[in-house]
Amino acid sequence: MNSFNKFKFAFISNSPELAELVRLHVDTSTEEVIIKLATMEEALPIAQKLLDEGVEVILGGGGTGSLLLHTLGQPVVKIARTHLDILRALIKAKDYGSDIALTSFSRPTYGVEVFEELFSIKIRQIIFKSTEELIREITAAVKDGISCVVGGSICRKIVTSLGSNGVFVIPSTEVVLQALQEARAIAASRRKEKEDTEQLKTILETIKVGVIVIDNEGKIKIFNQMASDIFGLELPKAVGHPLPEVIKGTGLLKVLNTGEPEIDQIRRVGNIDIVINSLPIKVDGRTKGCVATFKEAVHIQNIDRRLREKLYVKGFVAKYTIDQIKSKSSQMVQLLHKARQYAKTDETILIQGETGTGKEILAQGLHNLSRRKGNPFVALNCSALPESLLESELFGYEEGAFTGARKGGKIGLFEMANGGTIFLDEIADIPSNLQVRLLRVLEEKELMRVGGDRIVPVDVRIISSTYKDLSKEVRMGKFRMDLYFRLAVLTLHIPPLRERPDDIPGLVQDLLHLYSQGSKTISAAMLQQLSRYHWPGNIRELDSLIKRYVILLDKAKADDNLLSGLLEDLRKSHLGLGGEERPAVLDKPTMSAAKSLKAQLEDLEKSLIREALSECQFNKRKAASRLGISVNTLWRKMSSEDISH
Repeated sequence: MNSFNKFKFAFISNSPELAELVRLHVDTSTEEVIIKLATMEEALPIAQKLLDEGVEVILGGGGTGSLLLHTLGQPVVKIARTHLDILRALIKAKDYGSDIALTSFSRPTYGVEVFEELFSIKIRQIIFKSTEELIREITAAVKDGISCVVGGSICRKIVTSLGSNGVFVIPSTEVVLQALQEARAIAASRRKEKEDTEQLKTILETIKVGVIVIDNEGKIKIFNQMASDIFGLELPKAVGHPLPEVIKGTGLLKVLNTGEPEIDQIRRVGNIDIVINSLPIKVDGRTKGCVATFKEAVHIQNIDRRLREKLYVKGFVAKYTIDQIKSKSSQMVQLLHKARQYAKTDETILIQGETGTGKEILAQGLHNLSRRKGNPFVALNCSALPESLLESELFGYEEGAFTGARKGGKIGLFEMANGGTIFLDEIADIPSNLQVRLLRVLEEKELMRVGGDRIVPVDVRIISSTYKDLSKEVRMGKFRMDLYFRLAVLTLHIPPLRERPDDIPGLVQDLLHLYSQGSKTISAAMLQQLSRYHWPGNIRELDSLIKRYVILLDKAKADDNLLSGLLEDLRKSHLGLGGEERPAVLDKPTMSAAKSLKAQLEDLEKSLIREALSECQFNKRKAASRLGISVNTLWRKMSSEDISH
């Protein structure tokens, strides 16, 4: 062991003989010992000073050792005399006479009657607690005719000065070696304890929560800097003292008394809200203390904000604005004006319109114009998922909620959208049991995860959309009336593309610029043809057409024949579904003819879907692309028309 790692001891006594004995048995390879000769009255301040200077253990002899042990506690090892040591001293004392005095610090030496009987002597015990008392008692004993005084080095000096006889009780080598070994064990233990304490202190100062540990008497044992900052207390003055008034209101004493934990409690301390978790410390079933963590609510809010920022990276961001929706149609102009007004509020909005009219783009525009624009925009198609999966996606789930549940559970889309907007597309297709859960979110602003037992508050604006007549769904008993009125506080209806042909030239130019950077064009004659087409797939269908046109043009700038052919393909794929050009005048069909036509259209639609699925080996994405509709629309038509998946 190098000098840096050696134990540091000090020996304090008024006995030079004992000091020399200690010096002879010190193991210089493991320890350094400072020798200090001092009276009992001098010993305590000397010992305290040595401990402050880095001495790890104090060794003391006789009464001095007893005094230091009683006053300082664990860092002191007393080199105690044994009965065998006393026996050897009494044998020497007997040579001076049969009346002998035996000194003892603080309490008597037990078993002296055995020595009296063994040596046929009479022993007078002198009990002392100070040098002054020892001098007084020895003086009285000498006056009473005591022949010899047996005790420590100071006793021999006193009795010699009085002209009498004294014998020094010298501890054996085994006692000195045992004391040194005990000192090494204490020093090693204190070093380990100090190391563990420093590690714990470093950990507590590293974690960004306040930590307080109290014992079973309610006194503070551990108190980190964060807790000090939260409660405005000074660390040195807090440790070892009862809880101050400012902390009593946090509930620690209640946990100490009841033995029951308190989790995620929010209490007001001064001018701040504190989130508190308190747990009892139990040993063999008994509460021996309490540990509590504290965190300002604002820090948790900041964590929540950073979590939402991470969600943005995952794509929960609205990319479109209302200003990007351009239109010459009076219906659309009025719609966009109304949308700008609606965006200023937090009320729910129901967007209605046919498939492909741009309901989600409008929803994103509403979000980006609202006060929530800096927060997440989360979108979900309610018809694209089975009921069980839809529930867990919306509300999240706890670990073990069902077979295959992710370890640690999963946050739901409502929680992901907290502070922002959630867009529920095809809301009419949400199952009835989830309608009830959605209604609770709207009414109470809270939810419970699947398999959970805790309420989670959420602050989310809901924008929903549907191609169906939702009020009709209510009348048919397929949709809850109370939920409908909650979702449709504000309503917007996007007109189909066929009702606003004046918008088609502008949309075509925007799409050409998007897919060809303006290098491809369309003639005025072709724009007229496009404006006369019925567009059952609305803007999504127009988008697909222009995309195909640009790809097939290759290096050519324009090709009317190519676009005419692509448009004709659309007419054929939508034959009877509105793919024909709009005539100037339409004859009004009779009711019977209309019904007959409807039946024929349904049969034709089924046939076209089956044919596309068969040709695409039932690859629904490819089949939907061939039909010019979305995958969601294909799923819906397959379900509603009972076409095998």
